[in-house]
Amino acid sequence: MIITALAAVTAAIVLARKPVPTPSSSRVMSQFRGLVAAWLAVVAGALLVVGIVSDTLLHHIIQIAPLVVALSLLPRRFDWGVSAAAPLFAFWLFVMGAIWLFLLGVARIVTGTFTPVEVILTVIIGLASLLGLGTAYRRGTAIPILARLGTIVTFAVLQFAAMWFSVQPFVTRR
Repeated sequence: MIITALAAVTAAIVLARKPVPTPSSSRVMSQFRGLVAAWLAVVAGALLVVGIVSDTLLHHIIQIAPLVVALSLLPRRFDWGVSAAAPLFAFWLFVMGAIWLFLLGVARIVTGTFTPVEVILTVIIGLASLLGLGTAYRRGTAIPILARLGTIVTFAVLQFAAMWFSVQPFVTRR
């Protein structure tokens, strides 16, 4: 829950900025749309590879559901998609940070055993999340603040729910 709250606060800070007007805004908007979508796809894809490598594919399919929903918002409702993506990027960045702290022996926020492939994937997920947050910051969003905050909180909670659901006994026994 703490990571979810931190992710929501981080996303709210990142998206506090209004979009910067540019002369060729359709080209720039297309570029940002593509970047946000690409970083979401990289995070989701890397998480699926973790699921394959660790034989926990069902867990990871459930965990990426909010990423897929945010990705589906981008083509038609770009500003809403960015507001949905930002807390997801922050969430996964914090989760990867917790894993790195464990691997470095600094903190035991998460525990477990990680293969070299999984460690490399945590770096990929963390970098894609950081770059996704940077893209969201550079673009900003034009939706009203209350709608923006509502979207941020909704997607932070959806990601928390997906994580919680993915570790329930009826999922872990499969």
